[in-house]
Amino acid sequence: MCKKSISAAIIVLAGFFGVLSAQAQVNLKSISVGASYWQPSLDYWNDRSFLLDYNSGSGARLSGKVMPTAAIEIGLVKNLSIGARVGYYKNTASGTVTIAGITRTEDFSLSIIPVAADLKYTFAGKQDDAKTPFLLPYIGVSVARYFINNELNRVVTANPGTLSEKQSGNSYGVQVFVGAEKKLVKSLYAGLDVRYHLGNYNQLVRTETASSTEKVSLNGVEAGLSLRFKFN
Repeated sequence: MCKKSISAAIIVLAGFFGVLSAQAQVNLKSISVGASYWQPSLDYWNDRSFLLDYNSGSGARLSGKVMPTAAIEIGLVKNLSIGARVGYYKNTASGTVTIAGITRTEDFSLSIIPVAADLKYTFAGKQDDAKTPFLLPYIGVSVARYFINNELNRVVTANPGTLSEKQSGNSYGVQVFVGAEKKLVKSLYAGLDVRYHLGNYNQLVRTETASSTEKVSLNGVEAGLSLRFKFN
């Protein structure tokens, strides 16, 4: 890129941020608590992992779960806001596996904490409207960080192989969302939020002789309800 193009880009950006600063009305807009049903793909665990061997080959799956959520929203300019949101997903699977006449009992748990930084646009009514609209729809996009923890406990009776193993890590992803708010009473709103998660993480898989890395998909729909206390 030539120097003139760089200079022009800087001028445009400076102008944009100058307008944004002039119009900015940064304020604490709302806080909320809720619950969502999230069903991440978790394709490795459900399609290729040792969970398929559980219970005489009938297998076990990690399905969707209800997770608690909490969020905070900060207004920037008219209809535009940023926010932070966190949830807690936990799922478990257990079963027995028999190999070469040796039976072992295993319990596996997976927890995911999605932390999202939201950019949100609310389709609010006109400022001169006498009444609050029946619904306030909105759309947005998030940059998310997923904190992953899993634990495997194995018990083998009268043979070696009993173990307790934990792994943890984190990865980044993206969320897109739509939703709507409905005023209940003064300052208290009910919100419906539907999100689609796009992301994955790398899982270290160890056997008796080797180790490998498997990619685990976090893609999936999340839908939930929340109660929001709005400050303006």
